[in-house]
Parts: sequence; C-alpha cells; structure tokens
Amino acid sequence: MADRLVDRETADGQPSLMHRRRLLQAGAVGLMGLGLGELLAGEARAAAKPAARLPGFGRARSCLFIFLKGGPSHLDTFDPKPDAPAEVRGTFRTISTKVPGITFSEHVPCLANVADKLTVVRSLTHKDTGHPSAAYEMTTGHPYPRGMNLADNSTRDDHPHLGSAVAALRGKTSLGPPFALVPDYLVVNGQFRSGQNAGFLGKRFDPLVPGGDPSRDDFRPVDLGLGEAVETARLHERRQLLESLNSGVVRSDRATPLGEMDAYREKAFSLLETGSTRRAFDLHVEPEAVRDRYGRNFFGQSVLLGRRLLEAGVRLVHVNCMSSIYGGDKNWDTHKDNFNLLSQVLLPRTDRAIATLLDDLSASGLLDETLVVVTGEFGRTSKINAGAGRDHWPQAFSVLLAGAGLEGGRIYGSSDKHGAAPASNPVTSSELAATIFHALGIEAASQLTTQTGRPWQISDARPVTSLWG
Repeated sequence: MADRLVDRETADGQPSLMHRRRLLQAGAVGLMGLGLGELLAGEARAAAKPAARLPGFGRARSCLFIFLKGGPSHLDTFDPKPDAPAEVRGTFRTISTKVPGITFSEHVPCLANVADKLTVVRSLTHKDTGHPSAAYEMTTGHPYPRGMNLADNSTRDDHPHLGSAVAALRGKTSLGPPFALVPDYLVVNGQFRSGQNAGFLGKRFDPLVPGGDPSRDDFRPVDLGLGEAVETARLHERRQLLESLNSGVVRSDRATPLGEMDAYREKAFSLLETGSTRRAFDLHVEPEAVRDRYGRNFFGQSVLLGRRLLEAGVRLVHVNCMSSIYGGDKNWDTHKDNFNLLSQVLLPRTDRAIATLLDDLSASGLLDETLVVVTGEFGRTSKINAGAGRDHWPQAFSVLLAGAGLEGGRIYGSSDKHGAAPASNPVTSSELAATIFHALGIEAASQLTTQTGRPWQISDARPVTSLWG
C-alpha cells in the first residue's frame, strides 16, 4: 500500500513497484546531489549527538498527529475505572483487548483488537482548562503565553506548531512538503485558533492545508490549483517565467510581504510538481473497500488522506477532528449527553478509522518508521455532571502512541482510582512534544531563528525515552 503512490512501468508496460524506502534513499542521494560519503558523514554527525545514544532517537521518518478537538473522556475510552462509584465509572462496560490485562471501553472494539500495536499513556497532564489555549499547548509543546481567552486569535507572536519546527529543521523533502494539516484549520466562531501554523518562525514554514471535505465525491484541495490537470513541463515553464519576471527585484528578507508571497508560490509549485503529493489528494484511486473501512465520513476520509500524505513523503501530518464532522454541537466537548454522543457517533467513527490506519501502516511496513499520536487538548472530569456529561480536565488524561519502534501492547503511566491525577510516571505536554521531536531524530535542545532574528530553542523538556523500554 505504501508503494501505491510511487508506481513505475517495466519494459513490457506492466506496472512495477519500487519500495518506498529505496525511493526515499535514491531521492535523497540523487535529487539533492549528495554522494555516499556525504550521506555517511551526516549519519556519523547524527550519531555523535547525545540524544542519538538514547532509545527511540530517529526511529520515525514521519509523524501522523491526530487531534480530537474538544477533549475526549479518558475514563470512557482508554482508562476505564470499572471499580469506581457509578458517578465516576459511567454507563460503559469494559472489554478485554488483544493484550491480556489491558481493558478499554466497550465502544472501541476495533482499537482493542489492535492493542498490541498501541502504547497508551494514561498519565498526560497539564494545567490549562481552556479549549484554545490547551490545544495550543498540545500542538506546540509550550503553554500559551498570554491570557487564555486570547488563544482564539492567532498571531505571528505565537509559538510554532510542532510540524512547523520540523519543517524549519528538516526542510523540504525530496518527495513533497514537510508539513501538512488536513483537512483544514480549526476556525471557531470565525476565529483562527493559535498554534496551528508557524507563528514567529514566519509563513514559509506554515503547513500545506488543502481545505475541503475529503468525504465528498467532488473533493478537490482548495486554492492549490489542483482542480485543473497541469502537466509538469508546463509547470516548469510557468516557474521559469515567474522567475524571469522577478529576477530584477531585490529581496531583503523572506519575512517581507514579497518574501511571504515567494513562500506561497514555492509551496504551490512544490505541490503541483511533486507527482506523489499531488496524487495523494486523489482519494478516488483508493479501492472502494478501503475507503469504506476508514468510514465514509469527514473524519475517516481525513485519516485516510493523512495516511496517503505520509506515503507521499510528508514528514508531519496533522489531522483535525473538527466539530463540523458531526454537525451542530456533536463534538468531543461533551458537557452534556456524554455517553450517547460517544457511543452513537464519536467513538464508532474514531475507533474504526484509527484501527484501520494502524492495520494499513503495519501491513505496508510504514508503521515501524511512523510515529502515530492520537490526543485531544485534555480529558474530562471523573465526576459526571447533572447534564450526564463530563467537564474539562487537563490534570490527567490519555494519549495513544504507535509505531516508531514502540513495543506496543503497553500501558505507560497510570492515573489514580478516579482518573483525576497521575498516579505514576506523569508526562507533561512539553515532554510529549520533546518525545515527538526525539522520535523524528531532532534534539529537543535544537535552536531556530525567528523571523525577527531571535534565537529560539524548540523545547526545554526532556523526551520520555523510557517509552521505548
């Protein structure tokens, strides 16, 4: 499946498939002009880094970050408390998983069946109870630095998304853009939430964002020119024409308006000229049975699109689970009617899509070199409120991890008997971010330069290397 987007033809006209690892190596050496000696020297330099000697460093080539907006209840999913009082444990039963001794909620049977591929961190913790600012903390690895209520309005003073930091440190891949966010940004009540773009690193490290609804038959990425087929030769001609027109213009800085326009133009041409990335957006080439397995809904098809972008060479893909998926107020912010919303809509769709993703990545061999992260901005309160719901609770919640050499079939950390606080091995949001960088072969102490010329260290936390045993 990983090779579907990199097809070639044999002499007799029959399709043959080049393994994606070989293609990436060929692309990195051939297209970037690196000799074998330079490649080995780069590996030697990486091995000399202190972090490279720690478990898990560089085990992932890419990361799929699935964000469940609103904050799913950990007690009703991956950290059930069957022995707690009824007002804590809720109405759901627990079920056994593929791993003896590990139980999940009865409404995630598909994920229970792939529990041997999962590491469940049951001890995530931070202090932010607001949706926008807590989401900012989970997607950037940094607490929101201003008033909680200001996080609804993104500015260029924000910390960059993890994917933007990866894009700035690792640069464009030989097969596609480094960072994509699908299917669209979170815009709530007309406001663009902070922590979804490159912030103070500048627009050139913003994600590729297709827009649109991938579950629709007429899905086409918005504003990227993909509605019209354009041959590669014509694209090269257009690029050369624009470069000749701009050759007499003096550029002072990429952060200037002209520099930003160049960044957008480069991103668009990069997407269109890279056949594998362009084809990744064409979900119609997937067999109908595959699309059905992910679920014919906004979230399921967004996860499928995320998988295809990973296959096309994107380093970090963020998949947003947005409220518009379900319509109205049916999202993970379940202050009311928690159990009906979870059992009837939210959990079945999420369970199906993510379990299918893990099966597909495992079958293709991609799971070993891809870190999958599934999280919301926080968990929910242990005590059920008067509206049969649960309220915001960042003090303890669960995150799913898979791939990147993680053993799977494992619970890391624990919450107390009511799921209200970490009982062992607490993991902060900053440590989770440092762990993602670590898995991608990036030291948490790495520094970047902001668009104003200020040095900035991407993280001051330590990665949780004990996740790798």
